Formats: sequence, C-alpha cells, structure tokens
Amino acid sequence: MIRRDMDNEAGARSDGLMIVSVIFIAAFTYIALTTNPVYTGVGVGDKVPELSGEIWDGQSWVEFDLYENLDFTWTEDSEDGTWYVIEFMDTNCGACQKSAPDFVPQQSKWLEPGSRSMPPDMDVQFIAVAFSLNPDADGWEYSQQEIKDFRQEYDHIFPYMDDLDNSNRDVWGIDYTPQYFLVAPNGIIEYASPEAAGDSVWDAMESVIPRGD
Repeated sequence: MIRRDMDNEAGARSDGLMIVSVIFIAAFTYIALTTNPVYTGVGVGDKVPELSGEIWDGQSWVEFDLYENLDFTWTEDSEDGTWYVIEFMDTNCGACQKSAPDFVPQQSKWLEPGSRSMPPDMDVQFIAVAFSLNPDADGWEYSQQEIKDFRQEYDHIFPYMDDLDNSNRDVWGIDYTPQYFLVAPNGIIEYASPEAAGDSVWDAMESVIPRGD
C-alpha cells in the first residue's frame, strides 16, 4: 500500500511537471509567433542605436537623449510624432564643410512652420553629431567652442551634439563622415546614407514623411 501511494504521488508529480512544461512551451511559442523583434543597428529597418549627450541649441548646452524622445508605439498611420535627421560629422572634415550649406534651404523647408506640409501634430528635427574623426590632427583643436563656431558659420539653426569623446560614434560604428540617417518617430531607420543607392536623405524625407491636407 505504501509503495502504491508513493508510485501514485510520483506519477502525479510527473503529470504536473508535464502540464507546466506544455504551458511554458505554448506560451513561448505564442510570444515568438506574435512578436516581431527588431534588430538594433544602423541599417534601414533597424531600431536606431542609443544617442545621448550634450547639445548646443544656440543658447546653451543641454542634455539630450534620443530614446526619451521617441514613441516606440508609433505606427505608419499615425498623424503625429517627430522624425529625426541625424548627421554624423566632423568640423575638420572637408566633405562636411562642403555639404554644410545644403542644410540651409532644407532647414527652412522642414523646420520652419508652413514650409512643407505635414499632418498638424507631426514635425521634423535635425541633429548634427560632431565627433573627432582625427583627434591628433595637426593645427586643429576639437572643442565645444569649435562646434559652436561651425554651427554659426554655416547659419544652422538646429542642435549640434558634442560627441568629441566618440562615445556615440563607437556605438553607431561610424568610420567616415558625413553620414546621414532618417529616423521615424518609433525609432526605426528609414534611410541610411551608407547603403543608399544615389538618393539623398532629402529625397528620402520627401518620399516617406507624410504630407498634410
């Protein structure tokens, strides 16, 4: 009798463990089938890497964290949200200096109210991330003042981020300048210049950012 009871108890435990295992496997399978994990990277379709640091907004240096300004629940049929144009650049980069004037008409088009139609609760922000591509360059001093001077010289009205310690550059894996990215309000990259086939970030913006009525 005692042996039979022990066998019954062992069988009950085994059945219980089997039920728990089945439930766990079913739950795991459900999650795997109903979720769409997004890879964090710097290619089109990737979730944008983190980007944070001090930005010069024309008045003062203030802390900025991109993730805190994204809406990860945003969908393509939403009529609100902020799109981000992110440029990785170096103030001592000839190509960056050459392309800097291109931002003037674009900032007028996208940053000034009423220029390019968008849904009423949608907007665009530009961020230039200034890092030191060649920190040992002779005769060149990287500094926050140099970032401010560069911004002013080219009449830019958008924020510049101080990444002179190359922390964001390293996270993003940036190895040349300039590079441009268009990030949707939910943090998904819609354009990445390293893999673009001749189209500019401005072309991509016209293509993917919705128009208003």
